[in-house]
Amino acid sequence: MSVNKGTRIIIVIMVILAVIGIIIAKTYYGNINRSVDPRVKQAQVMYGRYNFYASENDFEKVLALLDSISQVYSSVPHYRNSYEMGVLQNNRASVFLTKALSDTIRVDMRQHFFAVAEQHLLTSIDYYTGWLDLFGNLAREDIEAIVEKEFTNAESLKNNENLDAIIRKRVNEIITAQIETPRRLSVSFTNLGIIRRHENQLEEAVYYYNKALELWDENLTAKNNMNILFDKPIEKHSIFRKLFPPERE
Repeated sequence: MSVNKGTRIIIVIMVILAVIGIIIAKTYYGNINRSVDPRVKQAQVMYGRYNFYASENDFEKVLALLDSISQVYSSVPHYRNSYEMGVLQNNRASVFLTKALSDTIRVDMRQHFFAVAEQHLLTSIDYYTGWLDLFGNLAREDIEAIVEKEFTNAESLKNNENLDAIIRKRVNEIITAQIETPRRLSVSFTNLGIIRRHENQLEEAVYYYNKALELWDENLTAKNNMNILFDKPIEKHSIFRKLFPPERE
């Protein structure tokens, strides 16, 4: 069957566009890969398996994975007390909190899991607050100065041809974390409040929920746990709010 001239032109254009798309994608992801700090790249690769294990409720694999990721971050001085370490602790706490809230768990094991979750939450709070004390209010130029000094002095990065891109990426991560870490801290306090509510220590639960909302007033989980305590209706985000969430300032 013969193909007319117009169809051939369309096919050629589509092939050209497909090739351009591949080139752009390879360039884009290549630039991303080159800007990843090679010292912690393996940790980021491992994180790719986290959601799968969590969705399967494979808690043992989740905990083992978090331990491996923690070893990578803690082996590099720059990340040893970073917000990433707080995220790992909060993720560990989530595992034990999920176990504790299972309908089939024995009472004695529930209390054990609450206690372990609480310890991880307190540790996450220490990491978050410590990191915010150092980086929370710094301007970009101050962050750039700190990161550049630490990364250029790192022996394993001295001959890395992508060092400038690695530094820029880390600076951008820290600037994003200045916004996100108070919200992460809010989540830790919310989870402490959940533990206290289930232990029937309601005054402490309210205290932690209030701390969570001071840090992030859009924390719907904290709001609704407070609503449960005070017998108020559960709030839901409107469709408009889901489509147009508040700007990150």
